[in-house]
Amino acid sequence: MLDAETQRLLHDLRNPLNSISINAELGKLTLERTGDIQRAIHIFDIILNECRNCSNKLNDIKNTPRKFGEEGVG
Repeated sequence: MLDAETQRLLHDLRNPLNSISINAELGKLTLERTGDIQRAIHIFDIILNECRNCSNKLNDIKNTPRKFGEEGVG
């Protein structure tokens, strides 16, 4: 069983990944059905922002000392 901190970290990473997935599908549908380039650009900006959020969260995890006083991972 995962500890509460690990569960929170997984949840924090799943949120932007879900947003990326949903917005990628929305961007595809927007271009296929309406061809609205400006709307698609906005959607892709959201995806890029969520990718940055994931990267930042992973860096936070990497740089967070472990419970046993270790330095950040790798």
